[in-house]
Amino acid sequence: MKFSGQNSILLLSVAAILFFTGYPLITIVKNSFFYNGALTTNAYAEVFSSSATYKALLNTLLVAFGVLLLAGVMGGALAFLTEKTDFRFKKLLRFFVFLEFCIPSYIISVSWIQVTSRGGYLHRFVELFDPDFLYSFNPYSLTAVIAALSVHLYPLVFFGVSNALRKSSGVLEDAGKISGGTAFRVLRSISLPLVIPSFLSTGLLIFSRTMANFGIAAQLALPVGSEVLTTRIYKAISELDIQSLSVLSILLIAISYTFFIITEKWINRHTFYTNETARPNNRELLALGKKAVFIYPAAAVFFVIVLIIPLVTLVLSSFMKRWGLDITASNMTLNNYLLVLFQNDLMKRAFSNSLFFGTLSAGAATVFAVVITYFYRYVRTKPSRLLMAVSSLPLSVPNIILAVGAVFAWINPPLKLYGTKWIIILTYTILFIPIIVKQLKGLSENINPAIELSARTLGIPIARRILRLYLPQLFRGILSGFIISFLIALREIPISLLLYSKGNETVGVLLFTIQSNSYGLEMTSTIAVIVILISIIGNVLVNKLCEKRFANGYIETE
Repeated sequence: MKFSGQNSILLLSVAAILFFTGYPLITIVKNSFFYNGALTTNAYAEVFSSSATYKALLNTLLVAFGVLLLAGVMGGALAFLTEKTDFRFKKLLRFFVFLEFCIPSYIISVSWIQVTSRGGYLHRFVELFDPDFLYSFNPYSLTAVIAALSVHLYPLVFFGVSNALRKSSGVLEDAGKISGGTAFRVLRSISLPLVIPSFLSTGLLIFSRTMANFGIAAQLALPVGSEVLTTRIYKAISELDIQSLSVLSILLIAISYTFFIITEKWINRHTFYTNETARPNNRELLALGKKAVFIYPAAAVFFVIVLIIPLVTLVLSSFMKRWGLDITASNMTLNNYLLVLFQNDLMKRAFSNSLFFGTLSAGAATVFAVVITYFYRYVRTKPSRLLMAVSSLPLSVPNIILAVGAVFAWINPPLKLYGTKWIIILTYTILFIPIIVKQLKGLSENINPAIELSARTLGIPIARRILRLYLPQLFRGILSGFIISFLIALREIPISLLLYSKGNETVGVLLFTIQSNSYGLEMTSTIAVIVILISIIGNVLVNKLCEKRFANGYIETE
């Protein structure tokens, strides 16, 4: 490899990604084998001889596959309804799905408790008709975890499958029908294979995010004694059991990475044809006909259950003087919002920190993602492939493990970041890079390579090629990836919870700890409503700014 400006940028990028992504994981492996400076495997023997480990592992896999199945069905069905049928309220449906994505996962579990717990809104509603009704529903279970996580993650399936369906012109389906294929056979043999790569790719993200989730599992499973690996890891952290913590982290990484490798290899071995130039208006849509009598009410009931009721619950609770009081005008107040936005220094600081951390880390991740996808697309060398592989690694590493690795790696000199805001920003950036890369990779493959070749022939420097030729063609993916990353930072819990220090609190820390600071569910709901409003306003502003470049209404994630 000749030494040049391009190769220098490539090598520096590889070194930076290897160091900041790989070193924290290496420290986890190291700590699993060393105790007080002595090499030992006692922690492995202790962890893998414990029945609690296998029970937590089984629960983790049960939840992950349950969410994958349920979120896949919900998101896939809505995507098919939007892209392949003459469903009349498509824009409204897309907005509802985006709104669902704006609700923090932890808040979905809080809303679930507010609605279904004893003394909750459902209990009160039933008592209106039967005051003596014995309410005994238990809102805490692994089933509740699966349901809450599925509601939170199905938008990822919707957007991924929707994008894949939109890329298909319908030519292949039409050819199948002309050849005598039934509607079911065309769907099974042509339509479904076209979306399988997107479904599996999105499924990988869902599986990883489910395995990584801590907040919902802690909220809905721990009260009934059910543990998953993330809650066992958090327990080891609270007990300062560094070796067991490291071994459990390695186990969780191994499971996630195995699923990641299997999925990636399957996708790479199968090629699917789509017509990227097709426009949705040119496709023949399936008429709902008589089925509309059932589909429209079913869609309405679905969104009432998964979106409207949780939102109304949050908004209503946010105005209560204290959660659990009767819903009357005398028990309503604006003080909750005044306290969060203007009066409480901790809460104001947490929102300010989250906005700053999210913007800076999403921006840094975007720069890295652009460089990574550029070199992967146009410089097909071992370093560029290594850069792509290593940058994708955090997709298979749960957030709580990234935080654990960051503590181990950056607690000592020469790069002592623990206790500062920079450890949070750095860990956020590492988390966001593969998310944005995922947005840009598919778009970059559709760019005509002749443009890059012509620019090189004319001697245009690499920086100018990226800025003037490459970036404009990735504009939608860049903004989409940035907004998604920013929204994640705004409500992220495990990384913030483990890495924050006094003065560096975030919204995620508030959401998880506010009830232990003399506040109740009413204050948690207030914070959640503000987060949702910020998410909606940010998305609307971006789309207004780019309305001439975006064909559809809301930022979508592939």
